[in-house]
Amino acid sequence: MPTRSCDVLVIGGGPAGSATAALLARSGLHVVVVERTRFPRFHMGESLAPAAREVLDDLGLADDLDARYLRKHGVSVACARTGRRERFSFEDAHDAAGTWAWHVPRADFDDLLLRRAASLGAEVHEGRNAEDVLFEDGAAAGASTRGDDGSSLEFRASVVVDASGAGALFASRRGDHHPLEGLERHALATHYRAVRRAEGTAEGDLELVAFPHGWFWNIPFAGEVHSVGAVCAASWIRARLPAEPLEAFFARTVDDVAAVRSALDGATRLTPVLSHPSVAWQPSRRAGEGWLAVGDAGGTTDPLLCAGTTLALGGAVRAARAVRASFDSGDRSSRAFAGFASELDAASAIYLETTRAVHADLLDDLLEADAPRALRRAFASVLAGNVFGDDPAWRLAWREACADCNDD
Repeated sequence: MPTRSCDVLVIGGGPAGSATAALLARSGLHVVVVERTRFPRFHMGESLAPAAREVLDDLGLADDLDARYLRKHGVSVACARTGRRERFSFEDAHDAAGTWAWHVPRADFDDLLLRRAASLGAEVHEGRNAEDVLFEDGAAAGASTRGDDGSSLEFRASVVVDASGAGALFASRRGDHHPLEGLERHALATHYRAVRRAEGTAEGDLELVAFPHGWFWNIPFAGEVHSVGAVCAASWIRARLPAEPLEAFFARTVDDVAAVRSALDGATRLTPVLSHPSVAWQPSRRAGEGWLAVGDAGGTTDPLLCAGTTLALGGAVRAARAVRASFDSGDRSSRAFAGFASELDAASAIYLETTRAVHADLLDDLLEADAPRALRRAFASVLAGNVFGDDPAWRLAWREACADCNDD
């Protein structure tokens, strides 16, 4: 099999992989990205949190993104059961990285990020799947790949970054893929034109509507297109009738939620309804000898809080920092990546605790007319992606509130 060498092999060209590759290539390392598909391609996770802007600004993409995409200044959360609704503005968040972000059609956004990595010097191979990881003396040493033309190519690298998304190559290879009990979900997603939307600053709000079987999202893009979907409990997915078309089942799900039905009144569906399993999971470790996992390859939670894109892009910053430092020190052992793993574990835990609490009793507390402002500010902070770094006082108090809900 032909062999190529590089400093860093990045497996996967989604946001986590592209951003990590871009930062490392800019630092002077020889970076190779292998991506099994060819871009552009559709992907769910179309709304960013302000914290995700850190790396996008750093990579010089802010002006381009602002010209392409609609700004998002907050999140509107409603409960179909009680009829209550509350808007959480990013301006109210604690120590937020910014007061707005963007909604991003992923086919375009991911392609833009991958091209940016290439422009900064990363060697990009689309249509090339990493089939297996190579190890030497217990340390990751590269991967064997196969192109969509059938060609085989082996890449040898000093560090391997697993950004393979839901496939989670490293975790799957080790049998280290542990589902999180009670968070078995299934996502149904499509795009519409002419969905009712708010006006002014709130036009770009992400709308979330909780209903007894899960929750809906409504993401407005620049122009007239919206991403609309539902993340449903497994029990509701099993309620799909034999031979019932997916579009009919989705329409039946919409009909059960008055707020969503009203928003879609007069709208036109543009794309088929896609079905995607969304089983939250985590590995026992997200880094080891000569490797680390970033983005969904390092575990996932319910996408309720835009955790995926925040952890992907925030994780890319921290992954690139750790990898660059490992080359500077000459230490590419698991110790070199322990800080990265610890910080991502802590950030993921905040999302997991919050998600479980929202699915328990926290949502009712947040939407009460007399809900404490501190509680609402803390939730706005999590929605803004303020999950990295040492715990400030508000985050410690938030964890206690979540723990109380999860214990009930």
